[in-house]
Amino acid sequence: MGIRSLTRDANTKSKKTLKGKFKPSAAAERQFAKSLKKIARASAHIIEQGTYGHNNGVGFQLDPSVQRELEAYSKKLGPWARTQSAKLLEQVQRSNKRAYNNKSKAIGVAITLEANDSHIGIVARALMEEQVALIKSIPIEAGRRAQDIALKSVLAGTRATPDEDTIAELQKQMGMTEEVAVNRAKLIARTETARANAAINQARAMSVGSNQYRWHNSGDAAVRHSHKFLRGKRLQGMIFSWDDPPTLDDGMTGHPGTFPNCRCFAEPVFDTE
Repeated sequence: MGIRSLTRDANTKSKKTLKGKFKPSAAAERQFAKSLKKIARASAHIIEQGTYGHNNGVGFQLDPSVQRELEAYSKKLGPWARTQSAKLLEQVQRSNKRAYNNKSKAIGVAITLEANDSHIGIVARALMEEQVALIKSIPIEAGRRAQDIALKSVLAGTRATPDEDTIAELQKQMGMTEEVAVNRAKLIARTETARANAAINQARAMSVGSNQYRWHNSGDAAVRHSHKFLRGKRLQGMIFSWDDPPTLDDGMTGHPGTFPNCRCFAEPVFDTE
């Protein structure tokens, strides 16, 4: 089953210290976010260059060529996006393998990892395809947002009595194009790092004989209520089966780290514990 007996070391880490080892890699998330923010800023620059004032002096328009340019940019991103995704997944796998090595020492059981890496590779390839699609969507989504704002501005400016307050608000929103695109890039980086960590962790756990895990959250004030409590009980430390993800109080079903912007993570449990 991928594990064998090992003499316990008197100096092994406590479970309280060990649980953090299975967190998504903060370094991997930072690097991925840094890369994705470049795409967001480049997309915002294309939009900025294609935005101009309306011919009646009220409101603004978006040049029709902008969306075409953003679509062309998105298509060119494919090879680069694969490289960035590969870097992220490699970092996540290294971090996860270190966590299992620490777990092995803590529970007094040697966990054989290398023999199961081919299974991890299958999971990683599926994740890469999804991440590439998300990266390529950054310029497209930024363009759609800008188009929507520009259309509203044109409509407001062509009225008999232009709604200047509405136009001013739309101008403010258009001015936030880069900020919105960068925030979406950061959300993708956080969510995909956590999701990759969750998927690779689960695949490795099940391949080496772990059938269950303990739920852990990040332990700070930003943890959403449904990730703190389950039916009135503290979710932290609860044990669940890998093949039966829990349904949380908000109605969402999944393992820790599989929800948007989720920073929770699973600590695999072995029968020897």
